[in-house]
Amino acid sequence: MGGRRTRPHPPLGRFPERKTAVSAVVLARDVMSAPVRTLRPEIALMAARQRLTRYGHGAMPVVNAQGGLMGIISRRDLDIALYHGFAEDPVERFMTATVLTVPSDAPLDEIEALMVTYDIGRVPVLEAGQLVGIITRTDLLRQHHQQRTGGLPLFLPLQERLEAKLEAVAIERLARVAATAEALDQVAYLVGGAVRDLLLGETSSDLDVVVEGRGGEAGAAPALARAIAAEDATLRLECFEKYQTAALIWPDGFVLDLATARTEFYPRPGANPEVESASIRLDLYRRDFTINAMAVCLNGPRAWQLIDFFGGFVDLRERIVRVLHPNSFIEDPTRIFRAVRFALRLGFAIAPQTEAFIVRSVSGGLHDLYGGERLKTELGYLLAAPFWLEGLQLLDRLGALRCVHPDLRLTEALAAALVWLEGGYGAFAPLRATLPQLRLDRLLLAVGPQAAESLPLDGHARTRQRKVRAALLVLAKQTDWSAAALHRHLAGLGPEESLLLASAIGQTERRQSIADYLQRRREPPLVGGDDLKALGLKPGPDFRKILDDATTAQLAGKLVDREGALAWLQDRAQPGNRAYEN
Repeated sequence: MGGRRTRPHPPLGRFPERKTAVSAVVLARDVMSAPVRTLRPEIALMAARQRLTRYGHGAMPVVNAQGGLMGIISRRDLDIALYHGFAEDPVERFMTATVLTVPSDAPLDEIEALMVTYDIGRVPVLEAGQLVGIITRTDLLRQHHQQRTGGLPLFLPLQERLEAKLEAVAIERLARVAATAEALDQVAYLVGGAVRDLLLGETSSDLDVVVEGRGGEAGAAPALARAIAAEDATLRLECFEKYQTAALIWPDGFVLDLATARTEFYPRPGANPEVESASIRLDLYRRDFTINAMAVCLNGPRAWQLIDFFGGFVDLRERIVRVLHPNSFIEDPTRIFRAVRFALRLGFAIAPQTEAFIVRSVSGGLHDLYGGERLKTELGYLLAAPFWLEGLQLLDRLGALRCVHPDLRLTEALAAALVWLEGGYGAFAPLRATLPQLRLDRLLLAVGPQAAESLPLDGHARTRQRKVRAALLVLAKQTDWSAAALHRHLAGLGPEESLLLASAIGQTERRQSIADYLQRRREPPLVGGDDLKALGLKPGPDFRKILDDATTAQLAGKLVDREGALAWLQDRAQPGNRAYEN
């Protein structure tokens, strides 16, 4: 997919060359995953297998109550034991008790030699006898690939670039976060979209910080936020212990969001994830796309270095949007809409394999499980973007509009109606409903009334849907499309409903008739209730009837100025002549 470039970005090739980016020797601590998910020796094999599946691991170390390494068990060993009926036996009986380990300062080439010599897929990393990390073959392959291809190393110095793009106040406050995290023996990272935008040469005021605590402790972010707030009485602190997040709000409105490094597990497609504290690597792995899965370390030996475990920098350079794993869209279908939005917003392409994952997810019935507030939110973001039409066209090509409704397709007629709606909205704004809301309404009008039930629409939107569908049924039998005739049927519709109705009329002449009627209806009335009172009439049935007839006559072009309207009104106000027939 080739998306429309909406903003120019500087070439990423200007970043420092690899020879200046990393030290000559890469150590175990530089590439290990930490903290490590472990098993207790007494856990049953079936429960252990479920834990490996939940976290997507091929093996897990087994530790005692003091955290000492006892052994390791692989998924293959578990599967064999389960096949033979040992589901309830403890892991300790089937684990490999003799495990080769390395210290955290072991050079990577020595670790590679160890893994090749003994044909092992992973090596635990120990410090003072305690398990602090693990290195896998994937870590080695990634390091070799980056060295051979000249790709971005895992750690790239960016201090000068970031200081040039971030405002001075942001630098100062991030430095405060870094210093406090260092004092608490934590590591803080700038993550996500801010890192992406800064690498693209853009400024960013939306800063998110992820905090990695000692040993993956829960609540690291609230603890850091409280420590910072304790030193500055002007700060407002908001902590959300349940979600392990916090926010620091300065008097000038600057907001810094902090979250504990965490991993996610989706119990079913489209469900809200269950979260647990984890390492920065696992936290980045749960992100939607590689370009959003980078971080800048703020303190410690890697301070101001870019951390990129998943090739996000290369994808920025290649201008592609790529998911981190094949099940990404199954876990969170809203990522389909975000992939389209990011591609068009940045002028990137969706990676071919990522497109294939989208098609597979949707064709596999994922759309049957989808809907709700999160879908409405993501669709709303897209419909509010300047590239909304291209976004709908791409979603349609991928088959992803079925996530809104199984029957929804962006036909040429529907696309034309949406474009017409935009012009009509401009002519009649301001309206109560926003243009993105009306675009959504128009999409839902293209399918059955049950479509509205798949999205949590507010009361106004549901009312618009009902009124427009009812009016369409009436107009299907209409032969007189004059403004006066339309007024008899559409007087009860607001401008939003009338615009939607016009956009749903397929014939150009009839659509224009409704637009003309709406334009005339916007004109101020030539006469009103005060004029009738001046003629001696008191409010009542005749009073209302005469005013309605005056409106109809004005819409029909029979009343064109106030003088003529007053004469008409005086005539109709006479006793015995109050049943004006248009």
